[in-house]
Amino acid sequence: MSTAADAHAQAHAHGSRKHRRQLQTQEIQVRTTHRRRKVLTRSGVLAGFALAMVVYPVMGTLAPYAGAVEDLPGVAEAEAPSTARALLGDGPQLLESDLPLPDPDSASAALAASQTFTVSSNLPDCDPSLGWEGRNGRLTEDSLCSIGGGEQLRNDAAVAFAELNARFKEEFGRDICLSDSYRTLSGQYATKASRGWLAATPGKSVHGWGLAIDLCRGDSRGATKAWLEENGRTWGWVNPGWAKSSKWEPWHWEYLPGTDRMGVYESGYWSAGDVYRSSD
Repeated sequence: MSTAADAHAQAHAHGSRKHRRQLQTQEIQVRTTHRRRKVLTRSGVLAGFALAMVVYPVMGTLAPYAGAVEDLPGVAEAEAPSTARALLGDGPQLLESDLPLPDPDSASAALAASQTFTVSSNLPDCDPSLGWEGRNGRLTEDSLCSIGGGEQLRNDAAVAFAELNARFKEEFGRDICLSDSYRTLSGQYATKASRGWLAATPGKSVHGWGLAIDLCRGDSRGATKAWLEENGRTWGWVNPGWAKSSKWEPWHWEYLPGTDRMGVYESGYWSAGDVYRSSD
């Protein structure tokens, strides 16, 4: 009886050991499969990284020299694709890059800086090459050009203003609004009577030389004023320092090449009766 029981116990133990071995084998196979998957996944990531960091740049670098293979002795083109070409096809296409053309502001800056002007398509009836002459508030007719709205400026200043106004119109869809420009001598006396200390002594006004404009109140503030501050100097037009300090006149703008060349702000320069010419 005990022998049968022992035999049964041994058979049961043998079966348990066999079952455990089967379980262990399955566990080993599962772990091995997981390890293989991890290795394959990591290998795929590394391969992708290598393609991105090495093969693509190499292909991009060698692409311009692809035709050079014809010059190598003993090498026939297109007999068999390279490994890189098999993987990547023809490789990344490099985009062409052209240098930008000079912008209009650059040409305008050169125009303003040179103080040499030709007839502008924006003011075709004004010819700065004619020069100018006259007294303050009494410039000759040929010295002045109409800039629209009944306003006038000295011919060189008029051309520069027309260029500035054309750019302003592109930005805001309208012309710069002006309330004043060239002032005759009689106009200077009238302005002095109405504005008092804000107006220059008659015969000494920059307006009298056709080198100044006054903006409408709406354009002497906000976005338009900020745009003029940033861009006006390109064409020689500035809101002078005194109009920001000793007097507050954000509407008053002057043609800087003209005032500098005449020495408008040099001590002892002014004489209301003097006659000036562009050749002086």
